[in-house]
Amino acid sequence: MGEVGNEKDMQFSSSSGGECPTVTVLMCVYNAPLRMLDEAVHSILDQTFTDFEFLIVDDGSEDDEVRAHLQWLAHKDRRIRILWEPHRGLTPSLNRGIDAAQSEWIARQDADDWSNPNRLAAQLAFLQLNTSVAACGSNAWTHQENGQSLWRVRLPVTHDAIVKAFPQGNPFVHGSTMFRKSAALAIGGYREVFRCSQDYDFFWRVSESYQVANLPEALYHYRYTRGSISAGKALEQLRSHDAIRHMAQARSRGERENSETVMRWVSEELERGPGVYKALLKQVDHRMLAGDYWGAAKAYLKLLAVHPASPMAWGKLARLGIFRIAPFLREASFR
Repeated sequence: MGEVGNEKDMQFSSSSGGECPTVTVLMCVYNAPLRMLDEAVHSILDQTFTDFEFLIVDDGSEDDEVRAHLQWLAHKDRRIRILWEPHRGLTPSLNRGIDAAQSEWIARQDADDWSNPNRLAAQLAFLQLNTSVAACGSNAWTHQENGQSLWRVRLPVTHDAIVKAFPQGNPFVHGSTMFRKSAALAIGGYREVFRCSQDYDFFWRVSESYQVANLPEALYHYRYTRGSISAGKALEQLRSHDAIRHMAQARSRGERENSETVMRWVSEELERGPGVYKALLKQVDHRMLAGDYWGAAKAYLKLLAVHPASPMAWGKLARLGIFRIAPFLREASFR
């Protein structure tokens, strides 16, 4: 492969006359499978709304084919702008993208998911009509790794319902969101202490200062993959979720946050309790949702060999059987 161009070589704008585009679509890439990457990219390039720049932050991909393909895509469509970065992880890449975005509105897109053609148009129309709203996501469809549909995610749509939902879990699908750059900068961006679940903390803090919403339409398609952050770093995700909830409680009491102290305390609590085992079970859940049934079965049995009296593990193994042989019961088995 020829030498990949540097950041300056890839500075393209989507608007004529040197004007800034209305929306920056921000996607971070690290060794993404080419088939999924292509589907994600073309779902944005084929949007009915066209006044956007497509800012792709390559987080130090080691796969030469990925880097060459990104460069080829940028030369084919001048709305694509690529930042070539050293590998630092998703959270720093997201902050780098926010800083580099030319637009006031930033729309997220993940490299292994895809968006409906009218997604950007629908979100921008809603945000322009509801000027107090600083962040807007949407409902979504979930899919296995091969693209097979699972079920539709139904999220709270109003600000009050979203705020009420945060203590139970993240009420946004990260890749479906569009938010104001100025609001993201005002809260300090994504907190880099969180290497995963950074969006849970980010949007919780956004909702404390601004109005937020989800569109009821399913405009985004989320794909479970065996290599996803949730599957590969389940314990770290659990640790981050607990820390994010504790920090939000501190903010609600007017107390000063100390992320390092909270993360250390949460880690110690998880090690003493059943957190590690629950995280391992969740990791296997994601293998099942991705469609790796045989790998999930072996992993559940391995965990049962260590904890043979675990009703949770036996229940998840039984659910795998239902999931595999009765597709019409899949969604109900996860409720």
